[in-house]
Amino acid sequence: MTQKATHNPGEREKTGGGMAELRPLIMPEQRTLNMAGGPEERNVTGGSAVKGRDQMAQSTLSKFFCTQDCRNLQSLCNTGELETMILQVKRKSDHLDNVQLNIAVMGDVGSGKSTFINAMRDLRSNDQGAAPTGNEETWIEPTRYPYRALPNVQLWDFPGTNSFGFELINYLKQVKFESFDFFIIMSQARFRENDAEIAKKIQEQGKEFYYIRSKIDNDTRSLKMQGADLNEGLSSIRRDCIINFQSVGVTPPKLFLISNFEREKYDFPEIKSTLARDLPNIKSNVFSLSIPKMMLEITEPKRSTLMTRVLLLAILSGIVGVVPVLAPFSEPMLVPVWYLFTTIVITVSGWIYLRKQLGLSDRLVQSLANKVTKLSSVLKAEMKHQCPRKISPAVTNVLFGITAVTCMIIGIKHGFSPMAFSIFGAVSSFAFTYKFLKDSLNDRLETGQRLVQAALSRD
Repeated sequence: MTQKATHNPGEREKTGGGMAELRPLIMPEQRTLNMAGGPEERNVTGGSAVKGRDQMAQSTLSKFFCTQDCRNLQSLCNTGELETMILQVKRKSDHLDNVQLNIAVMGDVGSGKSTFINAMRDLRSNDQGAAPTGNEETWIEPTRYPYRALPNVQLWDFPGTNSFGFELINYLKQVKFESFDFFIIMSQARFRENDAEIAKKIQEQGKEFYYIRSKIDNDTRSLKMQGADLNEGLSSIRRDCIINFQSVGVTPPKLFLISNFEREKYDFPEIKSTLARDLPNIKSNVFSLSIPKMMLEITEPKRSTLMTRVLLLAILSGIVGVVPVLAPFSEPMLVPVWYLFTTIVITVSGWIYLRKQLGLSDRLVQSLANKVTKLSSVLKAEMKHQCPRKISPAVTNVLFGITAVTCMIIGIKHGFSPMAFSIFGAVSSFAFTYKFLKDSLNDRLETGQRLVQAALSRD
């Protein structure tokens, strides 16, 4: 189903049920540039919706830092002032009030997402700037609504998870699920398969969410008609939700039973107060999860420069391959020795150079530990911690070197020509040096990333 075009602000458009709905529009003059350089649709009407995901396209670094701060961090990294860079990132982690938090409100069609957003914003469905309500959804992109009660918090109204016939995995890609910071899953009447799958995806990212059983007033009416105890009935619904999450391997989130039309009853007041109370911790968690991507952006200019040096050293190592042709050795067995010696010298020199350039010294770790009030042993332990890999890069590099030397020795015994040796030696020397130094560079950058995460952790 495609989104219908509209032409005038506040124009009414027909839905499949024949009812008229007021669709908020964004005029061309409302588009500005965000600090990452990409288009961002700003809310200039004081409370109307913003459609589209352009504003979610900003880089991870620019989400937390202004353009000038981003450049300063990259400059500090380039000049080797790692401690100053890390301390600047830490200062930001302690002051996240001005960071925008994007909350995705998700659920099946008819679960009450739009009505909930209106209720959170103290609006009725026919108020100006309210989210359109109803069971017929005609948009396939999330729509943003500012939540005035909390500064820099945006509520995003997602299309129904069961709308448009998308499989869940394609739906999540369509709405750019991973771009959002926090999630509210809404469900009515019963726990659904989509609820479980979305909850799993959220926890896989290390993010947090609330779970809301909406339209709880319908449940209470049913309980009253059955003559059941109301408190026991609501407690039973809570227990069922917890059991359902546990049954699919998800840690139960905070649960709320609400009615969007009875905003002073049930858990509706509690969800507003809980969100306000949890906001600092939510932002802190989002910041911590963003550190790997931020560090990639901060270190990218330096990594690019160092990769150029790696390439030049690998080319130098490969050039050595022509020496046996220009000045043949009297003893053929000296050829593999020559290749091995020169390749090791060039590669080790490059390795030492990279370590100095990236500057992850014991002195740095000790000084940083004192300033962030952590034990240096804890920081060092985190730096050494590595994600498990099937085969270590160091092992593959050694095996590659042994294989190359073995092939050359076999070639000598079978009388290969000097030209063949030169080509093989040049290629193998280039490949070994390039791969070894590239792996070393990536490993040091990952070590620096782990150091930043350890220094900024609140444990």
